[in-house]
Amino acid sequence: MKTSMPARVVALAALVGLVALGLPPTSIGGQEHGGVAQLAEELRARSGPGFWGDTDGPLVRDRLPGLSEAAAREHAQWSADFLRRVNAIKTDTLGHNDWITWSLLRWEGEMGAAGGEFYWHEPPISPYSSPLRTVTTGFAAAPLSNAEGRLRYLDGLHQLPVLLAQIETKLRGQVIRGIVLPAGQVDAAVPLIRSFGAPPERSSFIIAERRLDAVPAEARDAFASAVRRAITEVVNPAVEHLATYVDGPYRDRASNDVGVGRYPGGDRYYRFMVRHHTGLELTPQQIHEIGLNEVGRLERELETVRRQAGFAGSLAEFRTFLKTDPRFFPTSPAQMGDALMAAAKKIEPAIGAWFIERPKAPYGARRLAPALEPVMTYGYYQRPTPPQDPGGYYLFNGSKLEDRSLLNAAALSYHELVPGHHFQIALTQENTRLSAFRKNALYTAFVEGWGEYASDLAGEMGMYADPYDRAGRLSMDLFLSTRLVVDTGMNALGWSRERAMDYMRAHTFESETQIRTESLRYSADMPGQALAYKMGSRTIRALRERMRAQLGVRFDVRRFHQAILGHGSMPLGLLEQHVERVLSGTAGVRARDAW
Repeated sequence: MKTSMPARVVALAALVGLVALGLPPTSIGGQEHGGVAQLAEELRARSGPGFWGDTDGPLVRDRLPGLSEAAAREHAQWSADFLRRVNAIKTDTLGHNDWITWSLLRWEGEMGAAGGEFYWHEPPISPYSSPLRTVTTGFAAAPLSNAEGRLRYLDGLHQLPVLLAQIETKLRGQVIRGIVLPAGQVDAAVPLIRSFGAPPERSSFIIAERRLDAVPAEARDAFASAVRRAITEVVNPAVEHLATYVDGPYRDRASNDVGVGRYPGGDRYYRFMVRHHTGLELTPQQIHEIGLNEVGRLERELETVRRQAGFAGSLAEFRTFLKTDPRFFPTSPAQMGDALMAAAKKIEPAIGAWFIERPKAPYGARRLAPALEPVMTYGYYQRPTPPQDPGGYYLFNGSKLEDRSLLNAAALSYHELVPGHHFQIALTQENTRLSAFRKNALYTAFVEGWGEYASDLAGEMGMYADPYDRAGRLSMDLFLSTRLVVDTGMNALGWSRERAMDYMRAHTFESETQIRTESLRYSADMPGQALAYKMGSRTIRALRERMRAQLGVRFDVRRFHQAILGHGSMPLGLLEQHVERVLSGTAGVRARDAW
């Protein structure tokens, strides 16, 4: 799952959930601590429409967090005040569930207060981080059956120029401060921006015929005409105005240098982002060393797979074979989707032995929107959006099939769908025990760490018995482990983009196209975010092994999984404290009862 917003706003979409880990019923389903519940609701309301599960209100806000410096400063001050009120609550009176909520509120206050310093470092037009990436989501889900809903839709279209103008204002402010995206990222940003200015018949904001059926017949034609007119006269000119600036004066200031460390204050910004995305107190150098060690370990495992597969050549020749042999590449996008779903079908019979609960929502694989395919390496998981669409889907990149290996399709399926992100997201949406605040919390290392852990877990479940399936899993693990090396290398250790790409060419199975887009993602789009996958999975695995060692024969992997998922998403540091409290009995239960 690939998501991003400004560092001050941690929560976006609904995420992880399951049942409690054996705690007394009153600490889960009973009345929440009044002060904690009030502060949680205050934060949810403060974040506005679209955050913490609130889908009411305008489709486009004219003061999106991160786009106005005044709003950013005001939010940092509000966060500092909020943090003081959170810290005033006496935690010794809290049950375990309320303690987790309190800890999340404290984290949000700390991140919000500290993040105000880095307003100018956050890019508003890079493919993964830009608010444009998800701007169509609200329009796609907006109800149109009544007049109020249709006016909301039209209002949203007329608010889009305000959003686009705020983006340009921020870009101009960044330029005069010496903060400009590298030329390669500008090349990706311009077509992304222009994709939102397509003619009405191809516009992302046009109403599909099947959705128009929800509009009363007497209002249908007038509404459809108003939408087309707004797209032509309001949205598209504003899109082109922004694109012209980015493709002209802004591009003229861009260089080929990468990494946020080159910006004024960039070193502090990167350390902040490392903590923001991982929830761990580690330096970039420490993470860099972990990455180097992991890459070495995985390459030794790949050598073992080479021998098991009976491949007579060297490891380098085996890698070339896996990257180039036609049998490992799809001939159509549909074949990619079929491979993802075949893997899911294969693991389904084994789920019961490893998990106590599974989501009720269906799942599937769909192709990514064409506008996003040129600038996104893979794709992302899209949560269920009932009643419009009750299913959760992995949106995969179906372009440039010559670069889309099927070798890791199974590993990717287990990361994104079952037992990965679909288990996290759909289970949380279905969990009535969690408040709206807790249901909708998103912390990168927990979310992506679980996805990566789930992909690796599939091997324990017998899904990679074939040497080539195992090679595919190792190729994905190598890809995520090299991120620890090149993300820290480019942003903190002075690596050039070319050096980072050479390292990825030497140690991953990725195509040149993917290496180019990914190196930009790490160095100019979402610094620190790519660290979260591997650091998250390592933490979850370490907690599992610690628990196994402490509980011995009483250890039940199903209850471990339920406990990790059962309280929703949280930063890794808090996850470690959560497990420590359970094992020590601080959570109010005996360790033998918790798992």
